[in-house]
Amino acid sequence: MTQMVEKLGHTGMSSDESEVDERTKRPSYRIKRRIWRAKVCKERLILIDSDRNVTNAYGGTRPGKPPRERIRAPNSTISERTPTVGCPQNFYSREWVSNLGSDRAIRALKWGEKMDLGNVQVD
Repeated sequence: MTQMVEKLGHTGMSSDESEVDERTKRPSYRIKRRIWRAKVCKERLILIDSDRNVTNAYGGTRPGKPPRERIRAPNSTISERTPTVGCPQNFYSREWVSNLGSDRAIRALKWGEKMDLGNVQVD
């Protein structure tokens, strides 16, 4: 999965927009969707996000600011950032690619050979 994150680069990661939770008065961050990214990549990024270490060696809370509360919703805003160029072919959503409309736009992606991403299941 590390190779996938490296191939996507920072431009392949989801951005977010902040809002204040009315109940807790704490900021939360609504994740913007990257519609060009394949579902398999999204599933693996969710798995990576869920694996963050929030406790120290004794089981207590780690020092410093708590991690951002990032909300992933199906109706969230679509990111306007351009897709990452040069990713393996299977990193791009088939539906998104089919809607590009021209071979020239597809060639501009400069995609490489498919990369094996394993068989990870996300609940």
